[in-house]
Amino acid sequence: MKKIFATFVVLGLIVGSIGSASAGKKPKAITLFEDPSGDADNAQGLGQSIPGGFDLVSGTVKKVGKDELEFVVTHADMPPTGSAGEGFRLIWGLTAGSTQYEMTIKSLDVGKPDVIASAMGQDPNGEERVGTVYQGVARTEECGTIVLGINWSQCTTIGYYDAVFDPATMTVTWTIKMADFKAKAGTVIAGGAGGRATTGCQICWVPQYVERSLTPQTIIDAATQTVSYKIPK
Repeated sequence: MKKIFATFVVLGLIVGSIGSASAGKKPKAITLFEDPSGDADNAQGLGQSIPGGFDLVSGTVKKVGKDELEFVVTHADMPPTGSAGEGFRLIWGLTAGSTQYEMTIKSLDVGKPDVIASAMGQDPNGEERVGTVYQGVARTEECGTIVLGINWSQCTTIGYYDAVFDPATMTVTWTIKMADFKAKAGTVIAGGAGGRATTGCQICWVPQYVERSLTPQTIIDAATQTVSYKIPK
């Protein structure tokens, strides 16, 4: 009887160990895009990079916790302060399911009226954070495109998240609630197919003043998301 009991105890420990190992598994980061270094040249084909943390190398995503997605973009260089802040921004357009979204990331931003957004009647009208100064931010928007002479991005702000610029690893990292993408386990995150893609700017660094009216000549460096990501359970 003692031998039988001891056997069950051992089996229980083995099963428990397997269960713990499975439960301890964490989702891996999946690389969604890669881009050659040394090509951040403001779309001039110069074959040399403008220093300043604009030279895209790769971007990854992984699920963290039960309901968040962590994005990491790696660069070929990054100044000690992270990036040039207020004057430039990183844009990543993607789709979750069938809906187009856009993430806009800056290392420094000063909330102020968005004259273009207000004139185009966007909701909210670019004034939801007027007067606020913040370090490291990722703005999430649901987007479409209208044509007024050129392609203009028309977006509705969904939320703001902290973005961490790390000069040591030359990365910028931010985490977004899956609910903001109306996403859940099984939802596919794919490359954007909206107006940004028509400029070759699915993922790109641009000067702030051309955020809503991109042309190929205003893009410092651009990349394309070639891999889709199915959110795991």
